[in-house]
Amino acid sequence: MSEHPAITRRGVGIAADGTFHMPTRAQFGRGVFDTLATEVAGFGASRVMIVSDPGVVALGIVDRAVSQLEAAGVEVHLFTKVQPNPRDVHCIEGAELARELNIDLLVAIGGGSPIDSAKCIGVLLTNGGHPRDWEDFGTLRQQPVPVIAVATTAGTGSEVSPSAIITDTVRKKKMNLFDPRICPAVALVDPDLTFSVPAAVTAATGMDALSHAIDSLHCRLDTPASDGMALEGARLVALYLKRAVVDGSDVEARCGMAQASLVSGLAVGITDVAGCHSIAEAIGATYDTPHGVTCAIGLPMIMEYNLPVSRDKYVRLAHAFGLPAGVDDQATAESAIAYVRDLNTSLRIPNLSDLIDPADLDLLAAKALANTSTASNPRAADAADFRDIFAKELARTS
Repeated sequence: MSEHPAITRRGVGIAADGTFHMPTRAQFGRGVFDTLATEVAGFGASRVMIVSDPGVVALGIVDRAVSQLEAAGVEVHLFTKVQPNPRDVHCIEGAELARELNIDLLVAIGGGSPIDSAKCIGVLLTNGGHPRDWEDFGTLRQQPVPVIAVATTAGTGSEVSPSAIITDTVRKKKMNLFDPRICPAVALVDPDLTFSVPAAVTAATGMDALSHAIDSLHCRLDTPASDGMALEGARLVALYLKRAVVDGSDVEARCGMAQASLVSGLAVGITDVAGCHSIAEAIGATYDTPHGVTCAIGLPMIMEYNLPVSRDKYVRLAHAFGLPAGVDDQATAESAIAYVRDLNTSLRIPNLSDLIDPADLDLLAAKALANTSTASNPRAADAADFRDIFAKELARTS
């Protein structure tokens, strides 16, 4: 395993070194889903496995993909056992099936769970082993089997990210398989596929997009390029998320949120996520809670903790949200945190006290500390700090 780049990074501020590597070709637009067969043909693939979940199958989107591909003469196989918070056991099962069928291309259709599962399957096909063998940064030995990602939600950014977040069902831990080679080769981002997403899922996935924007913004691996994308992602969420939740047929809002997911996903692809995801994935691994919900809850928690070192970033965030300047920078930064809390309330995101057992505070703190991306948080945190973060939020919402 390589050292985390947040630890080895040289320099500070504008003089800090950084890597710009965004290998995914993202096609955005209404109707781009209909180009899937053309994209597959570009790889010269003859045997494709579609990775999806039962909910997406029920919407008929997978059938549309199969029809496209079979009409183009492609042999298509399905793996649709993916569950929310995707499991290692299903990734292993999917890889075994793909190996038996001699699959040469993976097509992921869905939100973050199918896309991350397809990425992991691609890793296992060429690298072998168990997903935990490839946890953390820079562990891969071989190039994964390529993935075309078709996003059906607006929030995860998985269609362009170098991570696959997979639940270890034995350790009850969310693993981060992180390597630029894990990025999908192509992402088809078609807002029309999000029109049928229910309001509650739209809200949660939208907050997931915002968590990527903010975690990238205050990440220790931030760059001017990632800041620009993160702030634009936050601006788009502020403009369009509530509209998309209230009226799922609002074309402009759906397009705006699809763009927010894409640009925020690109931002964390340059940097990493940070403490919000350390908190969110600790909750999700312990209670199997939807990832977008846990990210929404974790955002104001980690922003309050990071405020002493991230004030200037949150001032810029407040401006991106369209908030008026406060009496000073501290007040303006605090208004950005209050905005996120108010957004959670308006979207009916549960409180932390609705989800966790207070007896689990030490367990949650340990899981947050062990998260791969904790090193990227701008303010160092140990287990005691994470416990205090959880306890403070629990007291506030109980």
